[in-house]
Amino acid sequence: MKIYYRSSLIGLVMLTILLLGVVVNAQKGGPVRKQCVEQYPDPNGKCVIDQCKAQCAKNRKGGLARCIDTGKGHMQCRCDYHC
Repeated sequence: MKIYYRSSLIGLVMLTILLLGVVVNAQKGGPVRKQCVEQYPDPNGKCVIDQCKAQCAKNRKGGLARCIDTGKGHMQCRCDYHC
């Protein structure tokens, strides 16, 4: 009889911990939105951050503009936004 109560108590504790973990996970927020990227190449291989920000803001509301190095000293404007 003692073994039955002990195993059911352990099962109850494990279930409680599992459910608390699910609740905590659910409260952190919804699913992560997918991140998309749009690139604006410059024929000269240069990136002016102010122009990059303006173009990104014009095309994608709430986009994050930045200049990235594509290699060989060429820079490119990149706009990261939520799909």
